[in-house]
Amino acid sequence: MTMTTASPIPTRGIVAAKSPGFGTTLVSEWTKLRSVRSTWILTGLAVVLSIGFSAAIALVMGLTSEPIDTFSEADRVMSDPLTSSMPGLLFSLILLIVLGVTAVSSEYSSGMIRTTFIVNPHRIRVGAAKALIVGLLGVAIHAIAVPGMFLVSQAIYGAYGLETASVTDNQAARFLLVVALVVPLTYTLISLSIAYLLRGTAVAITAAFGFIFLTSNLGPLLPAWIQQHVFRYLPDIANNSLTGFTPPGDVTYLSPLPASIVVVTWIVGSLAAAAVVLSRRDV
Repeated sequence: MTMTTASPIPTRGIVAAKSPGFGTTLVSEWTKLRSVRSTWILTGLAVVLSIGFSAAIALVMGLTSEPIDTFSEADRVMSDPLTSSMPGLLFSLILLIVLGVTAVSSEYSSGMIRTTFIVNPHRIRVGAAKALIVGLLGVAIHAIAVPGMFLVSQAIYGAYGLETASVTDNQAARFLLVVALVVPLTYTLISLSIAYLLRGTAVAITAAFGFIFLTSNLGPLLPAWIQQHVFRYLPDIANNSLTGFTPPGDVTYLSPLPASIVVVTWIVGSLAAAAVVLSRRDV
């Protein structure tokens, strides 16, 4: 009688199959995001509406304004060629909030989140991969929209004899870089984190819109003490200081380093809160 020895089961391969690496998770999250039609609708609308609206406003300003040499000092302040070239930013920021929220909430509403965590039980890894993909997509959107708004508006201003701005100017370069790189990360990643915390699409969009977007508009209506000690430490208002939109001496102004710390703290803090909830809460 011969005896056979059973060979051990290669459990390492099984564990690897159950736990995809971060690179595989990135590919998976990108596949899910790009396979949803709403992603491309939001991306297209963010670019087209922002550039188109900025061009329309610039054209109206060109048609209704006198040449620059006839402007009063007050007119020059109101028609700053840099900030006035970005009215379409309103649309892209709103759509970035929607993108950040729906990238998460759509999985919860469809039930796909359960399948995702069965395939990849490392929830923090899944959340980090999704945050990276969504943040990079937001930056890509603004990398097209922001230069588009600026260049189209400056071309129209120049054609009508209005003052123009140049990217070689330090202030203009700083403004464009912050709006193209930092602002989309703020809007997409904080919105994504809120979606993980609240799960529901409507409630998460409402909360993100109120917290990130409306604070900078409501600030001037509040007492100066609240603006100085509370509101200037909110992410969107800190971004205004980073871009140079908020002038030094304003009650909400922060110098570049503190403003950068505030923005990074909000982004990292919101993602950390989402990670804690994601790892501890049932799906």
